[in-house]
Amino acid sequence: MCESNVYLKENEVEKLIMENVAAITPAGKDSFVLKGLLGEYMEVTGIIEDINLMGHKIIIKAV
Repeated sequence: MCESNVYLKENEVEKLIMENVAAITPAGKDSFVLKGLLGEYMEVTGIIEDINLMGHKIIIKAV
């Protein structure tokens, strides 16, 4: 599987905000829509700080 977990990083603390993310789509300045494997979605504001495909981990830094 190619899904990843997405973490929001605030004040150097990473918080899991969504599991099994299959797609990330830009939705404006510093905004992304996360789409899950089962059709769920959420919008998050921040900048992508790190994408680790082997570790299935994406970090979005809050702005």
